[in-house]
Amino acid sequence: MTGTSIRLHDGKAYIAGSEHCANPWCCPICTPIIRSRRARDLRTAIERWTAIEEHGLWFVTLTVPHVKSDSLDELLPLVSTAWSRMRGSQAWRRYARDYAIEHYVRAAEITWSAQHGWHPHLHILLFVAGRTAPDRKRITEMWADSLHAIAPGRKAPSKRHGVLLEEANGSPILAAYLAKTPDKRRDIASEVVRGDRKQSRNDDGINPLQLLDDDVQARLGPDKAQRLWCEYVDATYRKRSITWSRNLRQAMGIDGDEPTDEQIIQRSVHGIPVIDLTTEAYRMLRTTPSIHAYVLQRIEDGEIPVALQVIDECTAPARN
Repeated sequence: MTGTSIRLHDGKAYIAGSEHCANPWCCPICTPIIRSRRARDLRTAIERWTAIEEHGLWFVTLTVPHVKSDSLDELLPLVSTAWSRMRGSQAWRRYARDYAIEHYVRAAEITWSAQHGWHPHLHILLFVAGRTAPDRKRITEMWADSLHAIAPGRKAPSKRHGVLLEEANGSPILAAYLAKTPDKRRDIASEVVRGDRKQSRNDDGINPLQLLDDDVQARLGPDKAQRLWCEYVDATYRKRSITWSRNLRQAMGIDGDEPTDEQIIQRSVHGIPVIDLTTEAYRMLRTTPSIHAYVLQRIEDGEIPVALQVIDECTAPARN
C-alpha cells in the first residue's frame, strides 16, 4: 500500500494505491476495472455496428452437459476448445457466409451451484450484416459435433438448452438489461463481458466471487468455500476471459490494438480521487467483498456521502 484511496475513472470506482495483480477472473479489485473497460470498448463497437440499419446482433450462449463431480479444470478447457474447433471448421465458415456473420466477441462465464456443480459456458455476440435470423438448429449441430470430436464419451448437449440464440438489438433481451435496478444495471455489452457482476440463473447458484462473501461461506462452510475458490483460481489461471474476432476493432474504428489486462490496470491509476482510505478502511473493504462492492456502486451512482457513512460505520469497531 502507498496511501490507498477510491478513485473514479470513466464512471467506474476502484481502489488505488495498492499493488494490482491484473487478474480478470479472481481479484475483487482488478476484475471490475478490466471488465468494465472491455465492456466500454464493446459498447462502442455495438453502437457503431448498429448505426447501419441493415446490421444486426445475435446473442448466443453455448453450454456443455456436466455432472456435479466434473472439475472446473476439465470443463473450462472443454468449452473453450470446442468453440475454437467449431469456429475453425468448414461448416462454420459456410454458416457465417450464409448468414453474413462478419465478426464476433466471445466471453467465458462461470457459475457454481450445489445441485449441478461448476457450470462454465460461453457468450458469443455475433455481428451480422443483415436481418436474417441465424439458424439455431445448425449451430446446435455444429456445437454437438465439435464436442463429440473432443470428448466422444460425453453426453451430447441438450437440443433445447445446449445452444440459446436471441436477437440482441431492439429486442426484449436488451430492454430487460436496460431496465435492471441500479446495482445490477447493464446493457448487452455488460451482459457479454461483466461476468463478475452476475449470479447463476439457478436459485442455489453463485458467481465464484461470491465465495469470498461471509454469508456464502457460512452456508457452504469455510472449508468447502476455500476448496472451490482455489479450484476456480487454478482453473482460470492465465486463461483469456474475452476474445474479439480479428479486425473487429479496426472495422469499428476503435484505435489501437486491444489492450492487455496489465495495460488496462496501469491506465486506470489516473482516475479522480474521491475518498482517501485509512489503513483500517482499506483492510475492511479488502476482506469484505460485499461491502466493497456496495461502496463502489454508491460512488458510481454519485452517492458519496452514503459510501463515506458505510465506511465510517464499518470501521468504527476497529477505531474503538
